[in-house]
Amino acid sequence: MEISLKRIEIPNGEKIAYRERRGGEELLILVHGNMSSSKHWDLLMEAIDGKFKIYAIDLRGFGESSYNQSINSLKDFSQDLKLFVELLQLDYFHLMGWSTGGGVAMQFAADYPDYIDKLILMESVGTKGYPIFKKDENGQAIMGEFLMTRAEIAEDPVQVLPILQAYQNKDKQTLRMLWNSLIYHDNQPTAERYDHYLEEMLKQRNLVDVDYALATFNISMEHN
Repeated sequence: MEISLKRIEIPNGEKIAYRERRGGEELLILVHGNMSSSKHWDLLMEAIDGKFKIYAIDLRGFGESSYNQSINSLKDFSQDLKLFVELLQLDYFHLMGWSTGGGVAMQFAADYPDYIDKLILMESVGTKGYPIFKKDENGQAIMGEFLMTRAEIAEDPVQVLPILQAYQNKDKQTLRMLWNSLIYHDNQPTAERYDHYLEEMLKQRNLVDVDYALATFNISMEHN
């Protein structure tokens, strides 16, 4: 089935890009993770049953979406999603989030439960966020000692700086090595798809802000 890339301006001034696949009566909205975009859902969108009409958004600062205003939390992303579904008049749907997108989906479902038929989480961040630990001189995590500010996160020598440098240098090889070790260690995309995915990664403009949002995300009843 044909997948088309579209754009829409939401009331806060951001332009949200999204991929749409025609289908039946059941609506499915897909929210991607960090270091990715709606393009990374392509295999699922091509293969899933035709009874589903699918929308896969580029979160603010990813892919073809704008990044006019910095985000401070995953709730900022979920508020963008709320404005998006209101404009498209989507009022009852399945919502699926991958990794960081799982946190966005959980926040949306917590705030707007009447919109949700089923909430589907794939390798999602947990309800208490994703902490980034301080590192010792060998680059090993110091358990129990957390990076708390954007400035600290931006200087992390293991999880953040190498990715920022890869983005700045358009270094697909470093990103490929990282994804091969963490994501595609069992199966890899075709060479053509993989190159498209790497191009989408390089479009991210908000890595530090997203890492900070993940570190401070908490919709549990416990301190994190």
